[in-house]
Amino acid sequence: MGLEVFPMGNGVRHFAGAAVGVAAIPLIAAGLLYGPRATTSGFDWTVEWAAAAALAGTALLIGVLAGSRISPVASLLPGLAFTALAVASLVRAATGGDRRMGFDLVPADYLDAYAALLNTWSLVIGGILLAASVFPSRWRARRGGAGAPEKEGEEPPPLPKRVPFASKRITSARPAPGPATGR
Repeated sequence: MGLEVFPMGNGVRHFAGAAVGVAAIPLIAAGLLYGPRATTSGFDWTVEWAAAAALAGTALLIGVLAGSRISPVASLLPGLAFTALAVASLVRAATGGDRRMGFDLVPADYLDAYAALLNTWSLVIGGILLAASVFPSRWRARRGGAGAPEKEGEEPPPLPKRVPFASKRITSARPAPGPATGR
């Protein structure tokens, strides 16, 4: 008795996970680019609720990828992409290169958000998604596989035997003779 709605083989499961993972990369990047926007005016903080909702949706998507029952490839691919971005940025900065990696490709309005994504969020998100992918139990095929008939469980133990009821009916209202009645 499995909980899978669509039983599928291991190859199909990993292919579906790869498709979900590739689609998640730009969604996570867009959510993190749009999400961390708060403007300050002295000590008064103003938060854009649409940005907060985008950040919450991105966190939800990351959680679904990390705990997905589809395939670990769904979290592996975005994890590799974001970790590669972070490591490339760190290596470039450590070797004295320009910290503005790929900034020529980003519109000017998004430069600050892209820098925040590249230098802070990408390593954290990549690490979380890679850590979620390394568990061996996520890579194993599901028991039973696709098309395998479900096994019936063991038969339950037999019911206990019934206590026999008295077959004689009491016909009189008088109690039977015995020591309690004195007869």
